[in-house]
Amino acid sequence: AEVLCWWSLGCERVDNLLEVIPAEADNDDEVVDALRMTMEKDPLVHAERIAIEVHNGSVTLHGYVPSQEEKRLAELDAWYIPGVHEVVNDVLTPV
Repeated sequence: AEVLCWWSLGCERVDNLLEVIPAEADNDDEVVDALRMTMEKDPLVHAERIAIEVHNGSVTLHGYVPSQEEKRLAELDAWYIPGVHEVVNDVLTPV
């Protein structure tokens, strides 16, 4: 829900007040699933070209995309996921 709000035209701030009961932390696989879904819904990112690794909230992106802008957008998608505290963007682009 938070990611969809960020994508709303004109959005400058999102205060996610949704509460999961009982509260539980997302494990690495759930973060991968959330990021994969986010990238697949992002029309400016070729999700199928990007591999995702997550270890304790640290995301590493691998793959190859056609532009620096797409690489940047993929990284932004990762930062939108709650619980992510680091993103290492190893996605390659043409020189």
